[in-house]
Amino acid sequence: MEESTENEGSAVGSYEGMVDNLVTQFSSALDCFRELVQNSIDAGSPRIDIWMEYLAGEGHQGTIAIHVEDFGEGMDEAIIDNELTQLFASTKDDDLTKIGKFGIGFVSVFALQPRAVLVHTGRSGEYWEVLFHEDRSFSKTRVDNPIEGTQITIFLAGEYHRYQELAEDIPATLRHWCNHSTVEVTFEDRTNNDDFSPPEVINEEFLVDGECLQHREHEGTEMVLAYNMRPIYGFYNRGLTLALTDVGDEVLSSWEKRFRFISFKLKSRYLEHTLARDSVIRDEQYERAMTLLERAANEQLLPALLDELERLAAVESLSVEQYHRYALLMSYAAREPAEILDDHAERPLLRCLNTKPLSLAQAWDRLRSDGHLLLSVEPTSLTERLGEQQIPVVMGDTGRVFSPKSDLRSVMRLVTEYCIFKTSTTIRGKFWSALGQLGRMVRLKEERTTESRIRHSLLEPEQVYLSFAVDDQPLEEHRPLIDDAAHLLRTVDADFAKLTTGVAPTDDDAPLFVVAEELGPLMIRPENNERKNAKELEAAIIRNHPQFAVIHRLYEREPAMGAYQLARALLLSEEKTLKAGQFLLDAALPEAKAQYS
Repeated sequence: MEESTENEGSAVGSYEGMVDNLVTQFSSALDCFRELVQNSIDAGSPRIDIWMEYLAGEGHQGTIAIHVEDFGEGMDEAIIDNELTQLFASTKDDDLTKIGKFGIGFVSVFALQPRAVLVHTGRSGEYWEVLFHEDRSFSKTRVDNPIEGTQITIFLAGEYHRYQELAEDIPATLRHWCNHSTVEVTFEDRTNNDDFSPPEVINEEFLVDGECLQHREHEGTEMVLAYNMRPIYGFYNRGLTLALTDVGDEVLSSWEKRFRFISFKLKSRYLEHTLARDSVIRDEQYERAMTLLERAANEQLLPALLDELERLAAVESLSVEQYHRYALLMSYAAREPAEILDDHAERPLLRCLNTKPLSLAQAWDRLRSDGHLLLSVEPTSLTERLGEQQIPVVMGDTGRVFSPKSDLRSVMRLVTEYCIFKTSTTIRGKFWSALGQLGRMVRLKEERTTESRIRHSLLEPEQVYLSFAVDDQPLEEHRPLIDDAAHLLRTVDADFAKLTTGVAPTDDDAPLFVVAEELGPLMIRPENNERKNAKELEAAIIRNHPQFAVIHRLYEREPAMGAYQLARALLLSEEKTLKAGQFLLDAALPEAKAQYS
């Protein structure tokens, strides 16, 4: 090949300090390969090949040769003089399709402290070789052989062990910065490729890990997003990484709360990196891209989540896998803004154990009308009976009772957050909002109170209802006690339309008796029942309750005192107890009035 030396020069001199600053600003010297790939993309190359070879030398030392080859438009002499060898002479400032805007891509190779850097390039019939020496001086030579694109070879001094490390670290670096490149990027370790395997393709599909993955393109912006409890956030231009992190406050600014549980990758020609290449610039273009991403989260990702929840809520019998998926997706729904969920309030997302699924709107209506909403982690005979009465029990965990299925607690969180939102949008809530800062303080206090009240209104069925077997008549052994207690209640005008006994499951919170307009196999516990005139109600003492056994034994020894204790327990309210307690005592134990008053 005929060569003619055209020029010699130096890229240092007055620029020496600038070059040192530029090549040391990156977190890793290997980041220079991102810069070289970026320049090749800017040059219009359809593919970029990076390959290595080890050239053995004397003793343990050898030469590591790293080649970066593209097939782009290459460089002529003017570009070499004005851009390759001069800092900050890039002509790319006004072109959004070019991302190497600071003219420092090539200079970054000196971060590797190379022994030499050799550049072959050609354009418009000119073909050139530029050799940069260890001291950054350079020589430029015209060559005759045609050259397509630009070929850069970086020569490093090193042992074979260092070569092996670089053969692992360089492709890892490329996978971090260039895995979503818009052109193909390959890597090959030719020294250790005895079987002539094809080069490794660095490019990966533009995806994120997570649930309900969505892909969207809009006006030069491409994005993928999915729900994830440990999200990552990626920003790209032309597929090259501008920022990739799992720390939201590094890149999200005011958007951090919205994407706290949403992973995304955002590729846009409008995004730019900082001078140090360590983050994305948060300017008007960033805000525009993030607005598009938020719209995708609200209009695509959330509906996809609700579609799947609605489908799972309606499955007749969930498999173990489906159950865990429903619980996982519900945990994401519970973290979505309630004001956005309100647009989907009619969708039946809440799986019920005994009836068809409920919507958030129906759950809100139930809680307001009944004063409670029932949740249970698994079906029982009680939930089955409630279903026969069309009383829904939502599959969820209130957290009040230990359960290995506590992953359903997000159901309670979802209902609570939604009901808080509905409460705050009432006329009273709007009134406090209109009062400015004072109103916000008052409203915050009310929301805390509302949250506590709502949480205490989400109950297990056993906290509200009892499965009950009613005795038509009290057992003979209990009849005298029941009759005497009924007689005492009549003396204070607190008698019942019917008084009998029955059997119910007992626990530490089990009531001594139940009352209702009509006794039946499903009873509301007294503390959850509306107070009415006793004469309009039927009552049944739970005869297998430990307290009843104590009272019965007392009655056998002291009939008057036993009847008094049972009658007093049957008084319907604390207020009536206070008013009628003395009269009961007088009627039951007239001879001991002084002792017990």
